[in-house]
Amino acid sequence: MFFQSIFKRKKSFQKKIKSKLGIDDWMDLTKEERLKIDSKEKYESMRKKKALLKSIREEYSKIRKKQ
Repeated sequence: MFFQSIFKRKKSFQKKIKSKLGIDDWMDLTKEERLKIDSKEKYESMRKKKALLKSIREEYSKIRKKQ
């Protein structure tokens, strides 16, 4: 049981490492592949920022209504 938990942690840790591209892997990609990955990451970060701003605005409007 103890060893199973260690191996599960090790596998999940390896998945996290594989999901991130290293500099060598990044340089091996073509220019189009790099642009595609970069634009996808930018889109995801903008989506998260917009969701955060929306929630902040909603909370602010609730506070103003209470006053």
